[in-house]
Amino acid sequence: MTEIVFRGPKDPKEFPHWRFQTLDIEHHPETASIWMNYREDAPQCYSLEMLVELLQLRDSLRALCASGRTSEFPFRYLVMAAKRPGVFSLGGDLATFAAAIRRQDLATLITYAHACVDLVYSYSQSLDLPIVTLCSVHGQCLGGALEAALAFDFIIAEENAMFGLPEVAFNTFPGMGAVTMLTRRVGSALTQQIIMSGQTYSGREMFELEVIDQITAPGGARAAAIEWMRETGDKKWRRRRAIAEARRRSHPITHDELIRITELWAECSARIEERDLRHMERLVRAQKRLIGATDRAAKAERSFESNSF
Repeated sequence: MTEIVFRGPKDPKEFPHWRFQTLDIEHHPETASIWMNYREDAPQCYSLEMLVELLQLRDSLRALCASGRTSEFPFRYLVMAAKRPGVFSLGGDLATFAAAIRRQDLATLITYAHACVDLVYSYSQSLDLPIVTLCSVHGQCLGGALEAALAFDFIIAEENAMFGLPEVAFNTFPGMGAVTMLTRRVGSALTQQIIMSGQTYSGREMFELEVIDQITAPGGARAAAIEWMRETGDKKWRRRRAIAEARRRSHPITHDELIRITELWAECSARIEERDLRHMERLVRAQKRLIGATDRAAKAERSFESNSF
């Protein structure tokens, strides 16, 4: 059985110089925002290490606010973004899932799922802090990554970003918040359509379905997020925070609901058939090839830029 070892919060006195293995943290004074970026060299799925660090960051941000240091480092927006070209995140750690299913290790699936749900629930509540949360998406945002994004108050995405919940392809379902978060945004009928189809949608298509809030041109996610936060200052921020809170009150989400659904996911996933498991393992290999190709392309681009005059 795999266990999650929780870490205490970072020292508020060391902010904004917190260091993580999978995350880069930035403070943007002009927009009073903190950016949590998935590092370019980090696993592009939610590995156990990344989950532990995300939980630690959550607790660290709460400690930062409690310390009073936000007078020095204003904090009213939290932005989730990624630095790897072409990939926001590929979602759940399918290699861990497949290995646990092969050895019939339901406890590991549940432990992993509970950690994900703890994060998703925290995001859905804006970390219980007086902030607005924003997800800035480029590239592929699949499975658990989309579930995490949906828990944020607002989503901005590049029009050619790719969103999807592929779990139906191996006879399970997205169990870390998609059912709840999508239903809150677009209703139960469209939620079922998106989940059961397993279809991949562009950023523009997701905007037209009203799943996301704003689209921008390819390559423009970060600039669009900064401009969105800068827009009309305090007045717009207060209205956005009120809208986000109104959503929470009109369609309340409970931690218990998310736990019950994710335990259904774990039980369902543990019982998939051999052909479904082989399909999951093929997808793991395809993801590794995709990441390798993306890395090579990014390296070639950096080499070209460094040799250009």
